[in-house]
Amino acid sequence: MSQLMTLGLKSLVDHIAAAAPAWPALGALLISALALRGRRLSEQAIVVIAQAALWGAFFCVAVGSVGYLVHGAPLDVRLGHFYKAGDYGFELVFLYDGLSVPVALLAALLLLATSRFSVHYLHREPGFLRFFLLMLTFGAGILLLLLGGTYDLLLAGWEIVGLTSVLLVGFFHERAGPVRASLRVLVTYRICDIGLLLAAVWLHLSLHSTVFVDLASRLRAPPADFPGLAIGLLLLFAAMGKSAQFPVGGWLPRAMEGPTASSAVFYGGLSVHAGIYLLIRSAPILSQSPLVGLALVAVGTVTAVMATLSGHVSADAKTGIAYATISQVALMVVECGLGLYRVATLHLLAHALLRYYQFLRAPSALQDALARRAALGGVAGSHNAPRWRQLPVDLRRFLYRLAVERFEVEAALDRWGTRPVLALSRWLSELEARLVAGLAAEPESRPPTPRTAAGAARRDGQDGPT
Repeated sequence: MSQLMTLGLKSLVDHIAAAAPAWPALGALLISALALRGRRLSEQAIVVIAQAALWGAFFCVAVGSVGYLVHGAPLDVRLGHFYKAGDYGFELVFLYDGLSVPVALLAALLLLATSRFSVHYLHREPGFLRFFLLMLTFGAGILLLLLGGTYDLLLAGWEIVGLTSVLLVGFFHERAGPVRASLRVLVTYRICDIGLLLAAVWLHLSLHSTVFVDLASRLRAPPADFPGLAIGLLLLFAAMGKSAQFPVGGWLPRAMEGPTASSAVFYGGLSVHAGIYLLIRSAPILSQSPLVGLALVAVGTVTAVMATLSGHVSADAKTGIAYATISQVALMVVECGLGLYRVATLHLLAHALLRYYQFLRAPSALQDALARRAALGGVAGSHNAPRWRQLPVDLRRFLYRLAVERFEVEAALDRWGTRPVLALSRWLSELEARLVAGLAAEPESRPPTPRTAAGAARRDGQDGPT
């Protein structure tokens, strides 16, 4: 009897833990259903639904975390298949372990704090309902990304997070700037997400599974033909886009066009760290090839140097914080390349909390700076100025110009990437138009066959040819 009660309690804990991403999704669906019925929801009603959904998600994450701690081993919750064809299927698995538990708890807490902060920050904003709807959708996506036990579920959460990121960057769509910035984010995400998609497909083909627990055991003695280098580089490519690494990190400063609350939870706390989470989760794969580690170190080092210099010459607080975020995330990439995954996890948690707070305080940055200056007795100048004075004047001017121009990376991408692709697209569009026009004109120029002429004559009431 006691064994049955233990099994029943474990099953209950498993199902509660697996329901964490469902609560924000249900909240978003409820708000959408009420809005589509033509009911005008008050701000208070929206906030009550949103916070109830987020508290439900936090409760589920807490229950799963306690279950993991009591069990003393990763909580591998398997609920069957969400798709199956023949003998092969995609499993519905949720995983609570030493990586997902702290990050998911942090994500649930930051979402709750953001919903509370946004009540006053977005009061009487025309997009109040839209913001909370997108935030709940983002909450479902980020929890699915963090708690999903397979690359398939991680990819689903990854795409939901990307979509909501794009829509929140363009939140103030009545202005052209946010719309252009959101398109830049969209293009960067779409291109780099190909890496995660191809990596998941390749894992299905080579190891016939994408379950994290199964992959960790199989990769202790990997097959001789396992493409560890290729899959590792694809995962790095996906992480570069989401975590704003060189050379595709130019979208993050532009993402500051969105509301401060979304900047804090997306690009300070959670979304920008999704690429690092992917790399830490993929440690068994990345360790299969030393070249992947070298690539991680190279990308992170170059990004850290460039972002630090660009941050020193930024003219506004949010852009400066954005470049500081890029540089710290780049250091996490370096840590992953060196195999320091626990250090990278601690770095992720501490940095997410710091940047989240700094982004929320960004509107008060000028007031804070004046208060510090007054407390120091009116000391003028930036704290970065002494560092620049240590360099020769010519080198200082050269680096300053490069930092102001963001090292010409975006101009190079535009010249060698965007323009050729657009030119090819225009040429293909013109070729398609000519082919369609030629096919449409071809039947008219073809001489009628006897059978066709006979049919036309019958339609005109005449006798056809004999």
